[in-house]
Amino acid sequence: MSAREERPALTSRTTSLHDYALFRHGIEPDGQAPAHGYPVPGERPRSALRFREATRLLAQLLGPAVDDPDPVGAAATLDRRLPQLGVRPDLVHHPLARLPLTNESAALALGRQLVRTASDPTALGAGIHLVGRLGGPEDVSQLITLALLQGFLQPVVTALSALRCDTEVLIRLMDLLDPQDHGVVIDALASREDPAARRWLLNLPVGPGTSSSRARHIAVAVRLADLLQDESVDAFVLAQGGRLLTRMALETRSPAEVLGYGPAIPVYRALVRRADRLPPTLDHHAILLSLVLDLSSGASVLLDWPPGLREELLERLERLLGTPTWAAVPDGGHRHRDRYRADWIRRMRREPLDRTTPNGLRIHVVEHDPEIGGHVEARILLDGRPLVPRLFPAGHSPSPEHLLGQDLLRATPEERTVTLSTAECGEGCCGTLSVTVRRDGDHVVWHGPHQDGIGPRLPEHRFDAAAYDAEVDRARADDTWCRPARTTARLIQAGLGERPGLLARWGILRSWCRPAGPYEDTVEVDFWYGPGAGRDPVGDEAGQWVRLTWRLPDDGRLPGERAAAALERIAAADPKTYSRVTGGNPEYARAVGLRHQADG
Repeated sequence: MSAREERPALTSRTTSLHDYALFRHGIEPDGQAPAHGYPVPGERPRSALRFREATRLLAQLLGPAVDDPDPVGAAATLDRRLPQLGVRPDLVHHPLARLPLTNESAALALGRQLVRTASDPTALGAGIHLVGRLGGPEDVSQLITLALLQGFLQPVVTALSALRCDTEVLIRLMDLLDPQDHGVVIDALASREDPAARRWLLNLPVGPGTSSSRARHIAVAVRLADLLQDESVDAFVLAQGGRLLTRMALETRSPAEVLGYGPAIPVYRALVRRADRLPPTLDHHAILLSLVLDLSSGASVLLDWPPGLREELLERLERLLGTPTWAAVPDGGHRHRDRYRADWIRRMRREPLDRTTPNGLRIHVVEHDPEIGGHVEARILLDGRPLVPRLFPAGHSPSPEHLLGQDLLRATPEERTVTLSTAECGEGCCGTLSVTVRRDGDHVVWHGPHQDGIGPRLPEHRFDAAAYDAEVDRARADDTWCRPARTTARLIQAGLGERPGLLARWGILRSWCRPAGPYEDTVEVDFWYGPGAGRDPVGDEAGQWVRLTWRLPDDGRLPGERAAAALERIAAADPKTYSRVTGGNPEYARAVGLRHQADG
Protein backbone atom coordinates (compact mmCIF):
# COMPACT_ATOMS: atom_id res chain seq x y z
CA MET A 1 0.00 0.00 0.00
CA SER A 2 1.39 3.41 -0.99
CA ALA A 3 1.72 6.38 1.33
CA ARG A 4 -1.10 8.16 -0.45
CA GLU A 5 -3.34 5.07 -0.20
CA GLU A 6 -2.78 5.07 3.56
CA ARG A 7 -4.13 8.60 3.95
CA PRO A 8 -7.70 7.63 5.00
CA ALA A 9 -6.33 5.80 8.02
CA LEU A 10 -4.42 8.89 9.04
CA THR A 11 -7.46 11.13 8.97
CA SER A 12 -9.51 9.16 11.45
CA ARG A 13 -10.53 10.51 14.84
CA THR A 14 -7.89 8.38 16.63
CA THR A 15 -4.94 9.89 14.73
CA SER A 16 -3.25 12.81 16.42
CA LEU A 17 -3.09 16.04 14.47
CA HIS A 18 0.68 16.10 15.04
CA ASP A 19 1.09 12.71 13.33
CA TYR A 20 -1.27 13.76 10.56
CA ALA A 21 0.84 16.89 9.89
CA LEU A 22 4.03 14.79 9.87
CA PHE A 23 2.48 12.39 7.38
CA ARG A 24 1.21 15.11 5.05
CA HIS A 25 4.57 16.86 5.08
CA GLY A 26 6.37 13.58 4.48
CA ILE A 27 4.52 12.90 1.23
CA GLU A 28 4.82 16.48 -0.04
CA PRO A 29 6.93 16.35 -3.21
CA ASP A 30 8.62 19.73 -2.67
CA GLY A 31 8.61 19.68 1.14
CA GLN A 32 6.45 22.82 1.30
CA ALA A 33 2.95 23.01 2.76
CA PRO A 34 0.18 24.42 0.53
CA ALA A 35 -1.14 27.94 1.00
CA HIS A 36 -2.90 28.29 4.39
CA GLY A 37 -1.59 24.88 5.50
CA TYR A 38 -2.93 21.33 5.41
CA PRO A 39 -6.71 21.13 6.01
CA VAL A 40 -7.46 19.75 9.47
CA PRO A 41 -9.17 16.35 9.04
CA GLY A 42 -12.51 15.42 10.50
CA GLU A 43 -13.90 18.94 10.52
CA ARG A 44 -16.89 19.11 12.81
CA PRO A 45 -19.63 21.73 13.10
CA ARG A 46 -19.15 24.26 15.87
CA SER A 47 -21.98 25.72 17.90
CA ALA A 48 -22.65 29.44 17.87
CA LEU A 49 -21.87 30.01 21.55
CA ARG A 50 -21.42 33.59 22.66
CA PHE A 51 -17.90 34.51 23.68
CA ARG A 52 -18.61 34.74 27.42
CA GLU A 53 -20.47 31.44 27.51
CA ALA A 54 -17.75 29.71 25.50
CA THR A 55 -14.95 30.96 27.75
CA ARG A 56 -16.92 30.03 30.87
CA LEU A 57 -17.42 26.44 29.69
CA LEU A 58 -13.79 26.19 28.63
CA ALA A 59 -12.59 27.42 32.01
CA GLN A 60 -14.75 24.86 33.81
CA LEU A 61 -13.22 22.05 31.77
CA LEU A 62 -9.63 23.29 31.60
CA GLY A 63 -9.28 24.34 35.24
CA PRO A 64 -9.14 20.82 36.72
CA ALA A 65 -7.16 19.48 33.76
CA VAL A 66 -4.13 21.79 34.18
CA ASP A 67 -3.71 20.66 37.81
CA ASP A 68 -4.27 16.96 37.13
CA PRO A 69 -1.17 14.90 38.06
CA ASP A 70 -2.13 12.43 35.32
CA PRO A 71 -1.44 14.32 32.06
CA VAL A 72 -2.25 11.33 29.87
CA GLY A 73 -5.70 10.89 31.37
CA ALA A 74 -6.37 14.65 31.48
CA ALA A 75 -5.39 15.02 27.80
CA ALA A 76 -7.63 12.11 26.78
CA THR A 77 -10.54 13.68 28.68
CA LEU A 78 -10.06 17.05 27.00
CA ASP A 79 -9.70 15.45 23.58
CA ARG A 80 -13.00 13.63 24.13
CA ARG A 81 -15.05 16.37 25.81
CA LEU A 82 -13.95 19.56 24.03
CA PRO A 83 -15.65 18.59 20.75
CA GLN A 84 -18.90 18.24 22.70
CA LEU A 85 -18.72 21.89 23.74
CA GLY A 86 -18.59 23.01 20.15
CA VAL A 87 -16.07 25.83 20.82
CA ARG A 88 -13.77 27.25 18.14
CA PRO A 89 -10.04 26.52 18.67
CA ASP A 90 -9.11 30.22 18.66
CA LEU A 91 -11.18 30.83 21.81
CA VAL A 92 -9.18 28.47 24.00
CA HIS A 93 -6.43 31.04 24.55
CA HIS A 94 -8.61 33.44 26.55
CA PRO A 95 -9.61 31.20 29.50
CA LEU A 96 -6.16 29.58 29.62
CA ALA A 97 -4.42 32.96 29.83
CA ARG A 98 -6.51 33.76 32.92
CA LEU A 99 -6.17 30.40 34.68
CA PRO A 100 -3.81 30.38 37.69
CA LEU A 101 -1.36 27.54 37.08
CA THR A 102 -0.65 26.40 40.62
CA ASN A 103 1.19 23.32 39.38
CA GLU A 104 3.24 24.44 36.38
CA SER A 105 4.94 21.08 35.89
CA ALA A 106 1.55 19.34 35.60
CA ALA A 107 0.27 22.03 33.23
CA LEU A 108 3.36 21.72 31.01
CA ALA A 109 3.06 17.92 30.97
CA LEU A 110 -0.57 18.29 29.89
CA GLY A 111 0.40 20.75 27.17
CA ARG A 112 3.08 18.47 25.78
CA GLN A 113 0.72 15.49 25.84
CA LEU A 114 -1.91 17.44 23.92
CA VAL A 115 0.64 18.66 21.36
CA ARG A 116 1.65 15.04 20.68
CA THR A 117 -1.71 13.26 20.89
CA ALA A 118 -4.67 15.64 20.46
CA SER A 119 -6.99 14.84 17.59
CA ASP A 120 -9.40 17.69 18.38
CA PRO A 121 -8.33 21.15 17.13
CA THR A 122 -9.49 22.94 20.30
CA ALA A 123 -7.55 20.50 22.47
CA LEU A 124 -4.50 21.03 20.28
CA GLY A 125 -4.89 24.80 20.63
CA ALA A 126 -4.84 24.38 24.42
CA GLY A 127 -1.67 22.32 24.20
CA ILE A 128 0.11 24.86 22.01
CA HIS A 129 -0.80 27.66 24.46
CA LEU A 130 0.49 25.75 27.50
CA VAL A 131 3.73 24.73 25.80
CA GLY A 132 4.34 28.27 24.60
CA ARG A 133 3.74 29.58 28.10
CA LEU A 134 5.78 27.03 30.04
CA GLY A 135 7.93 25.04 27.62
CA GLY A 136 11.49 25.25 26.37
CA PRO A 137 13.76 24.69 23.36
CA GLU A 138 12.96 20.97 23.32
CA ASP A 139 9.38 21.79 22.26
CA VAL A 140 10.32 23.76 19.15
CA SER A 141 10.44 20.92 16.61
CA GLN A 142 6.95 19.64 17.45
CA LEU A 143 5.52 23.15 17.29
CA ILE A 144 7.10 23.69 13.87
CA THR A 145 5.27 20.60 12.59
CA LEU A 146 1.93 21.93 13.86
CA ALA A 147 2.52 25.27 12.11
CA LEU A 148 1.83 23.42 8.84
CA LEU A 149 -1.82 22.81 9.79
CA GLN A 150 -4.54 25.15 8.59
CA GLY A 151 -5.41 27.66 11.29
CA PHE A 152 -2.43 26.92 13.53
CA LEU A 153 0.39 29.01 12.05
CA GLN A 154 -0.37 32.11 14.11
CA PRO A 155 -0.76 30.24 17.47
CA VAL A 156 2.46 28.34 16.82
CA VAL A 157 4.44 31.47 15.89
CA THR A 158 3.08 33.17 19.02
CA ALA A 159 4.23 30.19 21.09
CA LEU A 160 7.66 30.13 19.42
CA SER A 161 8.08 33.84 20.13
CA ALA A 162 7.11 33.29 23.77
CA LEU A 163 9.74 30.55 23.97
CA ARG A 164 12.31 33.02 22.58
CA CYS A 165 13.36 30.56 19.90
CA ASP A 166 16.37 31.45 17.77
CA THR A 167 15.80 33.76 14.83
CA GLU A 168 17.13 31.01 12.57
CA VAL A 169 14.21 28.80 13.62
CA LEU A 170 11.68 31.30 12.28
CA ILE A 171 13.67 31.81 9.10
CA ARG A 172 13.78 28.03 8.53
CA LEU A 173 10.04 27.82 9.12
CA MET A 174 9.56 30.11 6.12
CA ASP A 175 11.08 27.39 3.90
CA LEU A 176 8.25 25.03 4.89
CA LEU A 177 5.45 27.51 4.15
CA ASP A 178 3.82 28.77 1.00
CA PRO A 179 4.88 32.39 0.31
CA GLN A 180 1.30 33.52 0.99
CA ASP A 181 1.83 32.54 4.64
CA HIS A 182 5.20 34.23 5.17
CA GLY A 183 3.66 37.39 6.60
CA VAL A 184 2.95 35.89 10.02
CA VAL A 185 6.60 34.91 10.42
CA ILE A 186 7.87 38.21 9.03
CA ASP A 187 5.80 40.10 11.60
CA ALA A 188 7.27 37.95 14.37
CA LEU A 189 10.80 38.66 13.15
CA ALA A 190 10.04 42.38 12.94
CA SER A 191 9.08 42.34 16.62
CA ARG A 192 12.53 41.14 17.69
CA GLU A 193 15.35 43.21 19.09
CA ASP A 194 17.87 41.03 17.32
CA PRO A 195 20.63 42.11 14.89
CA ALA A 196 20.24 38.86 12.94
CA ALA A 197 16.51 39.50 12.47
CA ARG A 198 17.18 43.10 11.42
CA ARG A 199 19.75 42.02 8.84
CA TRP A 200 17.39 39.43 7.42
CA LEU A 201 14.47 41.87 7.27
CA LEU A 202 16.58 44.55 5.61
CA ASN A 203 17.41 42.10 2.82
CA LEU A 204 13.83 40.84 2.50
CA PRO A 205 12.40 41.51 -1.00
CA VAL A 206 9.78 44.26 -0.79
CA GLY A 207 7.26 43.21 -3.39
CA PRO A 208 3.59 43.42 -4.33
CA GLY A 209 2.63 41.28 -1.34
CA THR A 210 4.22 43.61 1.21
CA SER A 211 1.29 45.33 2.92
CA SER A 212 1.47 48.91 4.17
CA SER A 213 1.32 47.81 7.81
CA ARG A 214 4.08 45.25 7.31
CA ALA A 215 6.23 47.85 5.56
CA ARG A 216 5.97 50.13 8.59
CA HIS A 217 6.67 47.22 10.94
CA ILE A 218 9.82 46.36 9.01
CA ALA A 219 10.95 50.01 8.81
CA VAL A 220 10.69 50.32 12.58
CA ALA A 221 12.41 46.98 13.19
CA VAL A 222 15.43 47.69 10.98
CA ARG A 223 15.71 51.28 12.34
CA LEU A 224 15.40 52.69 8.86
CA ALA A 225 15.72 56.30 10.00
CA ASP A 226 19.15 55.63 11.54
CA LEU A 227 20.32 53.67 8.51
CA LEU A 228 19.37 56.38 6.01
CA GLN A 229 20.90 59.21 8.03
CA ASP A 230 24.23 57.40 8.22
CA GLU A 231 26.68 59.22 5.91
CA SER A 232 27.93 55.87 4.59
CA VAL A 233 24.49 54.58 3.59
CA ASP A 234 24.65 52.60 0.34
CA ALA A 235 22.34 52.38 -2.66
CA PHE A 236 20.72 49.13 -1.55
CA VAL A 237 19.50 50.61 1.75
CA LEU A 238 18.32 53.78 -0.02
CA ALA A 239 16.28 51.73 -2.48
CA GLN A 240 14.80 49.56 0.27
CA GLY A 241 13.87 52.68 2.19
CA GLY A 242 12.08 54.06 -0.85
CA ARG A 243 10.15 50.83 -1.36
CA LEU A 244 9.05 50.73 2.28
CA LEU A 245 7.98 54.39 2.26
CA THR A 246 5.99 53.92 -0.93
CA ARG A 247 4.06 51.02 0.53
CA MET A 248 3.45 52.83 3.81
CA ALA A 249 1.85 55.70 1.88
CA LEU A 250 -0.73 53.47 0.17
CA GLU A 251 -4.35 54.12 1.19
CA THR A 252 -4.89 50.56 2.36
CA ARG A 253 -5.11 51.11 6.10
CA SER A 254 -7.05 53.41 8.39
CA PRO A 255 -5.25 55.81 8.38
CA ALA A 256 -2.39 55.44 5.89
CA GLU A 257 0.51 53.79 7.71
CA VAL A 258 2.94 56.56 6.81
CA LEU A 259 0.93 58.96 8.98
CA GLY A 260 1.60 56.78 12.01
CA TYR A 261 5.28 56.29 11.25
CA GLY A 262 7.06 58.66 13.64
CA PRO A 263 10.31 59.19 11.68
CA ALA A 264 8.54 59.62 8.32
CA ILE A 265 9.77 63.17 7.69
CA PRO A 266 13.43 62.52 8.63
CA VAL A 267 13.34 59.38 6.48
CA TYR A 268 11.94 61.27 3.47
CA ARG A 269 14.51 64.02 3.95
CA ALA A 270 17.50 61.67 4.27
CA LEU A 271 16.37 59.51 1.36
CA VAL A 272 15.73 62.34 -1.08
CA ARG A 273 18.89 64.25 -0.19
CA ARG A 274 20.97 61.13 -0.90
CA ALA A 275 18.96 59.93 -3.89
CA ASP A 276 21.77 60.90 -6.27
CA ARG A 277 23.74 57.94 -4.87
CA LEU A 278 21.31 55.58 -6.60
CA PRO A 279 22.44 54.27 -9.99
CA PRO A 280 19.97 55.35 -12.72
CA THR A 281 18.11 52.05 -13.23
CA LEU A 282 14.49 51.39 -14.11
CA ASP A 283 13.74 50.12 -10.60
CA HIS A 284 15.33 53.15 -8.95
CA HIS A 285 13.53 55.50 -11.33
CA ALA A 286 10.20 53.84 -10.40
CA ILE A 287 10.96 54.18 -6.68
CA LEU A 288 11.79 57.88 -6.92
CA LEU A 289 8.80 58.61 -9.14
CA SER A 290 6.54 56.87 -6.60
CA LEU A 291 7.96 59.16 -3.92
CA VAL A 292 7.18 62.16 -6.13
CA LEU A 293 3.56 61.06 -6.52
CA ASP A 294 3.19 60.52 -2.77
CA LEU A 295 4.77 63.84 -1.82
CA SER A 296 2.76 65.68 -4.46
CA SER A 297 -0.76 64.47 -3.69
CA GLY A 298 -0.72 61.35 -1.49
CA ALA A 299 -1.27 60.82 2.21
CA SER A 300 2.32 61.95 2.88
CA VAL A 301 1.20 65.54 2.19
CA LEU A 302 -0.67 65.38 5.51
CA LEU A 303 2.50 64.89 7.58
CA ASP A 304 3.50 67.81 9.81
CA TRP A 305 6.05 69.22 7.39
CA PRO A 306 8.33 72.12 8.37
CA PRO A 307 7.64 75.12 6.07
CA GLY A 308 9.09 74.57 2.61
CA LEU A 309 10.66 71.14 3.23
CA ARG A 310 8.21 69.07 1.18
CA GLU A 311 8.53 71.51 -1.70
CA GLU A 312 12.32 71.34 -1.46
CA LEU A 313 12.28 67.54 -1.63
CA LEU A 314 9.97 67.55 -4.63
CA GLU A 315 12.23 70.05 -6.38
CA ARG A 316 15.28 67.88 -5.72
CA LEU A 317 13.55 64.80 -7.13
CA GLU A 318 12.31 66.71 -10.18
CA ARG A 319 15.80 68.03 -10.86
CA LEU A 320 17.39 64.58 -10.51
CA LEU A 321 14.84 62.72 -12.65
CA GLY A 322 15.07 65.47 -15.25
CA THR A 323 18.80 65.02 -15.85
CA PRO A 324 19.61 63.42 -19.22
CA THR A 325 20.89 60.19 -17.65
CA TRP A 326 17.79 59.60 -15.54
CA ALA A 327 15.33 60.87 -18.16
CA ALA A 328 16.69 58.33 -20.67
CA VAL A 329 16.14 55.33 -18.37
CA PRO A 330 12.54 54.46 -19.41
CA ASP A 331 13.45 54.82 -23.09
CA GLY A 332 16.08 52.08 -23.00
CA GLY A 333 15.54 48.61 -24.41
CA HIS A 334 13.25 46.72 -22.05
CA ARG A 335 11.62 43.34 -22.32
CA HIS A 336 8.64 41.59 -20.77
CA ARG A 337 7.53 43.08 -17.40
CA ASP A 338 10.06 45.91 -17.51
CA ARG A 339 8.41 47.28 -20.63
CA TYR A 340 5.17 47.87 -18.73
CA ARG A 341 7.03 49.59 -15.93
CA ALA A 342 8.87 51.86 -18.37
CA ASP A 343 5.56 52.76 -20.03
CA TRP A 344 4.15 53.60 -16.57
CA ILE A 345 7.09 55.94 -15.87
CA ARG A 346 6.51 57.77 -19.14
CA ARG A 347 2.79 58.18 -18.40
CA MET A 348 3.22 59.44 -14.85
CA ARG A 349 6.09 61.78 -15.69
CA ARG A 350 3.67 63.78 -17.86
CA GLU A 351 1.83 64.88 -14.73
CA PRO A 352 3.37 68.18 -13.54
CA LEU A 353 5.36 67.78 -10.34
CA ASP A 354 3.20 70.13 -8.29
CA ARG A 355 5.27 71.80 -5.55
CA THR A 356 2.59 74.36 -4.70
CA THR A 357 -0.44 74.28 -2.41
CA PRO A 358 -3.01 76.06 -4.58
CA ASN A 359 -6.35 77.29 -3.35
CA GLY A 360 -9.40 75.55 -4.70
CA LEU A 361 -9.80 72.15 -6.33
CA ARG A 362 -7.19 69.93 -7.91
CA ILE A 363 -7.75 66.42 -9.27
CA HIS A 364 -4.60 64.33 -9.59
CA VAL A 365 -5.07 60.98 -11.35
CA VAL A 366 -2.34 58.61 -10.19
CA GLU A 367 -1.53 55.16 -11.53
CA HIS A 368 0.63 53.24 -9.08
CA ASP A 369 3.80 51.38 -9.99
CA PRO A 370 2.90 48.00 -11.58
CA GLU A 371 5.07 46.41 -8.90
CA ILE A 372 2.48 47.58 -6.34
CA GLY A 373 -0.45 46.44 -8.46
CA GLY A 374 -0.89 49.30 -10.91
CA HIS A 375 -4.24 50.45 -9.53
CA VAL A 376 -5.42 53.94 -10.48
CA GLU A 377 -7.01 56.55 -8.24
CA ALA A 378 -8.33 60.08 -8.69
CA ARG A 379 -6.96 62.07 -5.77
CA ILE A 380 -9.09 65.05 -4.81
CA LEU A 381 -7.11 67.91 -3.26
CA LEU A 382 -8.74 70.85 -1.52
CA ASP A 383 -6.33 73.74 -0.98
CA GLY A 384 -3.44 71.38 -1.71
CA ARG A 385 -4.42 68.68 0.82
CA PRO A 386 -5.77 65.24 -0.20
CA LEU A 387 -9.39 64.99 0.86
CA VAL A 388 -9.98 61.26 1.33
CA PRO A 389 -7.01 60.37 3.59
CA ARG A 390 -7.58 63.59 5.56
CA LEU A 391 -11.30 63.16 6.26
CA PHE A 392 -12.05 59.51 5.56
CA PRO A 393 -9.08 57.18 6.13
CA ALA A 394 -11.43 54.17 6.19
CA GLY A 395 -11.91 54.56 2.43
CA HIS A 396 -9.89 54.95 -0.75
CA SER A 397 -9.65 57.69 -3.32
CA PRO A 398 -12.16 56.94 -6.11
CA SER A 399 -11.31 55.56 -9.52
CA PRO A 400 -11.20 58.08 -12.37
CA GLU A 401 -13.85 56.04 -14.21
CA HIS A 402 -16.20 56.60 -11.26
CA LEU A 403 -15.37 60.21 -10.52
CA LEU A 404 -14.57 61.65 -13.94
CA GLY A 405 -16.13 59.15 -16.32
CA GLN A 406 -19.54 59.77 -14.76
CA ASP A 407 -18.88 63.52 -14.45
CA LEU A 408 -19.86 63.40 -10.77
CA LEU A 409 -18.24 66.72 -9.85
CA ARG A 410 -20.08 68.79 -12.45
CA ALA A 411 -21.87 71.63 -10.63
CA THR A 412 -25.41 72.78 -11.53
CA PRO A 413 -27.90 75.00 -9.71
CA GLU A 414 -29.68 71.82 -8.59
CA GLU A 415 -27.95 70.42 -5.51
CA ARG A 416 -26.98 66.75 -5.66
CA THR A 417 -25.14 64.36 -3.38
CA VAL A 418 -21.99 62.63 -4.63
CA THR A 419 -20.34 59.67 -2.91
CA LEU A 420 -16.58 60.10 -3.16
CA SER A 421 -15.49 57.06 -1.16
CA THR A 422 -17.02 54.08 0.63
CA ALA A 423 -15.35 52.39 3.59
CA GLU A 424 -13.51 49.20 2.72
CA CYS A 425 -15.45 47.44 5.49
CA GLY A 426 -18.76 48.52 3.94
CA GLU A 427 -21.14 51.43 4.03
CA GLY A 428 -23.06 49.96 6.96
CA CYS A 429 -19.91 49.78 9.09
CA CYS A 430 -17.81 52.94 8.68
CA GLY A 431 -20.01 54.69 6.14
CA THR A 432 -19.13 56.85 3.18
CA LEU A 433 -17.55 60.19 2.37
CA SER A 434 -20.23 62.15 0.54
CA VAL A 435 -20.55 65.78 -0.51
CA THR A 436 -23.32 67.88 -1.95
CA VAL A 437 -22.33 69.89 -5.03
CA ARG A 438 -24.22 73.02 -6.07
CA ARG A 439 -23.56 76.06 -8.26
CA ASP A 440 -24.32 79.33 -6.49
CA GLY A 441 -23.79 82.23 -8.91
CA ASP A 442 -20.05 82.72 -9.38
CA HIS A 443 -19.24 80.01 -6.87
CA VAL A 444 -19.49 76.25 -6.51
CA VAL A 445 -20.37 75.08 -3.01
CA TRP A 446 -19.43 71.77 -1.41
CA HIS A 447 -20.65 70.71 2.00
CA GLY A 448 -21.61 67.61 3.91
CA PRO A 449 -24.98 66.02 3.10
CA HIS A 450 -27.93 67.04 5.25
CA GLN A 451 -29.14 63.54 6.06
CA ASP A 452 -27.82 61.71 9.09
CA GLY A 453 -25.45 58.88 8.35
CA ILE A 454 -22.23 57.12 9.22
CA GLY A 455 -19.05 58.79 8.07
CA PRO A 456 -17.45 62.24 8.15
CA ARG A 457 -19.19 65.50 7.34
CA LEU A 458 -17.36 67.92 5.04
CA PRO A 459 -17.49 71.56 6.18
CA GLU A 460 -18.74 74.03 3.58
CA HIS A 461 -16.16 74.81 0.91
CA ARG A 462 -16.61 77.50 -1.76
CA PHE A 463 -14.78 77.56 -5.09
CA ASP A 464 -14.52 80.15 -7.82
CA ALA A 465 -16.89 78.66 -10.41
CA ALA A 466 -14.74 79.44 -13.46
CA ALA A 467 -11.60 77.91 -11.90
CA TYR A 468 -13.61 74.93 -10.65
CA ASP A 469 -15.09 74.19 -14.07
CA ALA A 470 -11.67 74.57 -15.71
CA GLU A 471 -10.14 71.97 -13.36
CA VAL A 472 -12.98 69.49 -13.85
CA ASP A 473 -12.76 69.93 -17.63
CA ARG A 474 -8.97 69.53 -17.56
CA ALA A 475 -9.12 66.34 -15.50
CA ARG A 476 -11.86 64.84 -17.68
CA ALA A 477 -10.01 65.59 -20.92
CA ASP A 478 -6.62 64.32 -19.70
CA ASP A 479 -6.06 60.66 -20.51
CA THR A 480 -2.26 60.69 -20.57
CA TRP A 481 -2.27 58.50 -17.42
CA CYS A 482 -4.29 55.76 -19.13
CA ARG A 483 -2.51 52.74 -20.58
CA PRO A 484 -3.93 51.16 -23.77
CA ALA A 485 -5.67 48.21 -22.05
CA ARG A 486 -7.39 50.56 -19.63
CA THR A 487 -8.41 52.90 -22.46
CA THR A 488 -9.92 49.93 -24.31
CA ALA A 489 -11.82 48.88 -21.18
CA ARG A 490 -13.10 52.43 -20.61
CA LEU A 491 -14.32 52.69 -24.21
CA ILE A 492 -16.13 49.34 -24.03
CA GLN A 493 -17.76 50.32 -20.75
CA ALA A 494 -18.79 53.69 -22.14
CA GLY A 495 -20.21 52.06 -25.27
CA LEU A 496 -22.30 49.63 -23.22
CA GLY A 497 -23.57 52.52 -21.12
CA GLU A 498 -24.62 54.45 -24.23
CA ARG A 499 -26.35 51.38 -25.72
CA PRO A 500 -28.05 49.53 -22.83
CA GLY A 501 -30.03 47.45 -25.30
CA LEU A 502 -26.89 45.47 -26.22
CA LEU A 503 -26.89 43.66 -22.88
CA ALA A 504 -30.66 43.68 -22.32
CA ARG A 505 -31.03 41.72 -25.58
CA TRP A 506 -29.17 38.80 -23.97
CA GLY A 507 -30.79 39.06 -20.53
CA ILE A 508 -27.61 40.44 -18.91
CA LEU A 509 -28.24 42.94 -16.15
CA ARG A 510 -24.88 44.68 -15.81
CA SER A 511 -21.23 44.57 -16.83
CA TRP A 512 -17.82 45.88 -15.90
CA CYS A 513 -14.60 46.18 -17.96
CA ARG A 514 -11.03 46.30 -16.70
CA PRO A 515 -7.43 45.43 -17.65
CA ALA A 516 -6.59 41.87 -16.65
CA GLY A 517 -3.52 42.96 -14.68
CA PRO A 518 -0.71 45.51 -14.48
CA TYR A 519 1.54 43.41 -16.73
CA GLU A 520 -1.09 42.44 -19.30
CA ASP A 521 -2.64 44.08 -22.35
CA THR A 522 -5.61 41.73 -22.06
CA VAL A 523 -9.00 43.29 -21.24
CA GLU A 524 -11.60 41.43 -19.18
CA VAL A 525 -15.33 42.12 -19.48
CA ASP A 526 -17.53 40.81 -16.66
CA PHE A 527 -21.22 40.08 -17.21
CA TRP A 528 -23.81 39.27 -14.52
CA TYR A 529 -26.60 36.86 -15.45
CA GLY A 530 -29.25 34.92 -13.55
CA PRO A 531 -32.94 34.19 -13.07
CA GLY A 532 -35.11 37.20 -13.58
CA ALA A 533 -32.50 38.64 -15.94
CA GLY A 534 -33.21 42.17 -17.03
CA ARG A 535 -34.11 43.36 -13.53
CA ASP A 536 -32.47 43.37 -10.11
CA PRO A 537 -32.76 39.87 -8.57
CA VAL A 538 -34.99 39.50 -5.53
CA GLY A 539 -35.43 36.84 -2.86
CA ASP A 540 -33.90 33.46 -3.68
CA GLU A 541 -33.00 34.67 -7.16
CA ALA A 542 -30.21 36.84 -5.73
CA GLY A 543 -28.26 33.75 -4.65
CA GLN A 544 -28.39 32.15 -8.10
CA TRP A 545 -26.65 34.82 -10.15
CA VAL A 546 -23.35 34.10 -11.85
CA ARG A 547 -20.50 36.23 -13.15
CA LEU A 548 -19.13 35.48 -16.59
CA THR A 549 -15.84 36.86 -17.89
CA TRP A 550 -14.81 37.47 -21.49
CA ARG A 551 -11.06 37.89 -22.06
CA LEU A 552 -9.89 39.99 -25.00
CA PRO A 553 -6.14 39.51 -25.63
CA ASP A 554 -4.22 42.32 -27.26
CA ASP A 555 -4.37 42.02 -31.05
CA GLY A 556 -2.18 45.01 -31.90
CA ARG A 557 -5.01 47.35 -32.82
CA LEU A 558 -5.57 50.78 -31.28
CA PRO A 559 -7.85 50.97 -28.22
CA GLY A 560 -10.68 52.57 -30.21
CA GLU A 561 -10.59 49.80 -32.80
CA ARG A 562 -10.47 47.05 -30.16
CA ALA A 563 -13.40 48.55 -28.28
CA ALA A 564 -15.49 48.96 -31.45
CA ALA A 565 -14.87 45.33 -32.43
CA ALA A 566 -15.83 44.15 -28.92
CA LEU A 567 -19.10 46.10 -29.01
CA GLU A 568 -19.89 44.71 -32.45
CA ARG A 569 -19.46 41.14 -31.20
CA ILE A 570 -21.66 41.79 -28.17
CA ALA A 571 -24.31 43.14 -30.52
CA ALA A 572 -24.08 40.14 -32.84
CA ALA A 573 -23.73 37.20 -30.45
CA ASP A 574 -24.82 36.32 -26.93
CA PRO A 575 -21.81 36.89 -24.59
CA LYS A 576 -22.84 33.80 -22.61
CA THR A 577 -21.68 31.69 -25.55
CA TYR A 578 -18.08 32.93 -25.51
CA SER A 579 -17.57 33.94 -21.86
CA ARG A 580 -16.65 31.65 -18.95
CA VAL A 581 -18.21 31.45 -15.48
CA THR A 582 -15.77 32.99 -12.97
CA GLY A 583 -17.99 33.54 -9.95
CA GLY A 584 -21.42 33.29 -8.42
CA ASN A 585 -23.60 30.19 -8.10
CA PRO A 586 -21.93 27.20 -9.85
CA GLU A 587 -25.03 24.98 -9.58
CA TYR A 588 -27.18 27.51 -11.40
CA ALA A 589 -24.46 27.96 -14.03
CA ARG A 590 -24.38 24.22 -14.73
CA ALA A 591 -28.18 24.01 -14.78
CA VAL A 592 -28.41 26.55 -17.60
CA GLY A 593 -25.42 25.17 -19.49
CA LEU A 594 -22.88 27.95 -18.88
CA ARG A 595 -19.20 27.11 -19.24
CA HIS A 596 -16.75 27.36 -16.35
CA GLN A 597 -13.28 28.82 -16.66
CA ALA A 598 -11.62 25.40 -16.60
CA ASP A 599 -13.95 23.94 -19.24
CA GLY A 600 -12.69 23.24 -22.71
